[in-house]
Amino acid sequence: MIVASHIKGWKIINQRSHGLLAAMLAYEYDIDVPTDILVPTLIAIAEHDDGIAETQENKNLTEAGAPRHFLVSDESNKTDLKQQYNVMENATSKSQLNAFLTSMHIDFIFGDKTDGEDKKLDKYLKEQEVNRKNILKHLKIDKKYAERLYRFVEWCDAFSLLICMDKIQPEGRKMEISQGPDGNMNQTFYKDENVITVEPWVFKRDSFKVFYEYKIIEQLHFKSVEEFNEVCKNTAVQRQEFKFSK
Repeated sequence: MIVASHIKGWKIINQRSHGLLAAMLAYEYDIDVPTDILVPTLIAIAEHDDGIAETQENKNLTEAGAPRHFLVSDESNKTDLKQQYNVMENATSKSQLNAFLTSMHIDFIFGDKTDGEDKKLDKYLKEQEVNRKNILKHLKIDKKYAERLYRFVEWCDAFSLLICMDKIQPEGRKMEISQGPDGNMNQTFYKDENVITVEPWVFKRDSFKVFYEYKIIEQLHFKSVEEFNEVCKNTAVQRQEFKFSK
């Protein structure tokens, strides 16, 4: 979950909503790839953080009973691999390309944590490395081409997170997004309230709209994840829209 403090309590954005926003950005991106490559890539972007029901996971509450932001590690300091197994199973059942891109994303997130302390994580990442090599061999896809596709995934993911976490600077101050599929570094800033631009412009259309959905949870702490899940289910969904303009 993406969790931010709010004047009324907590602002909760599910990872699935963030993934959908990332896929909207990918759909608008001006990239020349064939349909049989583009569609699985869009699906991988939309579903890369799926795999668990976030409001039903004990790890998503802190010891104090507050909703846990996904960047805040839990006290065990061990990686729960359940989500990674689930998301890889879903991706593999769709296509080998989905599986490859999802596996690349898992390695991007967890690859720098292979310090020998978490044996299960180390073993899993090594298995995924072998899996990716086998997929590329089976699909006969050049490694550099596959890495370019993953940079596209990561760029859309990073940009969506900047938006959902309200990290884009106010008053027209520019900030970097990430390295794009062709190796270029893009910058973004607000042109006006909820009007975002990108330099250099990378999208097919000169303007378009995107959104994410969220909930405002007014209860500050919870006795159990079951209580948290029940409150979330009974809280109205709200929608934040943005316009992109060249």
